[in-house]
Amino acid sequence: LLKLSTSYSVSDANNIHDLLFNQSGYKTLVLPDYPVNVSVEYNLLTVNSLDLKSQTLSTSGWFTVVWNDSRLAWTKSSYGNIEYIYATEDIVWHPSLIVQNSISELSSLGGDTTVRIQDNGEVRWELPAVLSTSCDMDVTYFPYDSQSCDIEVASWGFHTDAVQLVFLKTNLNLQDYRTNGEFDLVATSQHTSELIEDGLAYSELLFRIVFERLPGHYIMSVIFPVIVTAVLTSVTFILPVESGEKVGYILTVLLALAVLLTLFADNMPTTSKHTSVLVVFLTVTLGFACIAIIVTILIIRLYHEPDHYIAPNWIHSLVRTCSEVTMRH
Repeated sequence: LLKLSTSYSVSDANNIHDLLFNQSGYKTLVLPDYPVNVSVEYNLLTVNSLDLKSQTLSTSGWFTVVWNDSRLAWTKSSYGNIEYIYATEDIVWHPSLIVQNSISELSSLGGDTTVRIQDNGEVRWELPAVLSTSCDMDVTYFPYDSQSCDIEVASWGFHTDAVQLVFLKTNLNLQDYRTNGEFDLVATSQHTSELIEDGLAYSELLFRIVFERLPGHYIMSVIFPVIVTAVLTSVTFILPVESGEKVGYILTVLLALAVLLTLFADNMPTTSKHTSVLVVFLTVTLGFACIAIIVTILIIRLYHEPDHYIAPNWIHSLVRTCSEVTMRH
């Protein structure tokens, strides 16, 4: 449990542990200071998924948590120049931290982890975590959308007078980050906040990550089929009436649009806060296809009327109106 130095000995290491945890009467429930300044850094490894339907972000990484406990200091020259030791987290005081916007179990970070204690009393705690957090997603310009998601870390049980959370560094640590095939990480930022509960304020840190979707896959699998199907809607007017396929053709296109709209809507969030432009376009195109069906049926009926048939006045009015609009343009 120790870092080896040139003058390391098991005897010195045991003496340090005995000094800190046995002879000093160390209590894990006693705060080392008031307030304790706890520095936190988030090290992002991967973005596992960014699910539009459930509006959740899944990430893998770890938190680095640092604070100072003067009770855990020693004179290294008296103990073989050992600079730091390791101990299990349950035998030292440590802050209780939660990820507030987690959609899985809401429990304190940590568990079977170790802390590194330096000779000056600095304690360093590394907390690995696979997180699933809620994220309010804006799909208005899907698949050219960008998403901004927060990971909210808060102090649990210790209000700001007892524990004050601060950032260890000015930004997220992306040194070991591996790129995602669907989203491009374009920016990160950090913000402080507070939770108010029963008149008490609890410190909170927000780690914000901004993503932009890589649209290549969706251009070929979504945008192109939608545009082609929309163009095919107008082709029904080119077909001759004698072919007998006008109604069957436009109904097939209508069904294709309905299937595309259903498949696309199934992958969108069930929220009314943001409506995709693509969904609106599909809905409008579906409406035009319905109008095309009505017009096609009307044309076929008129075509099969006898030569002496006189069309109703409303049809004459409609044709004159369409002619006037065409002449103006």
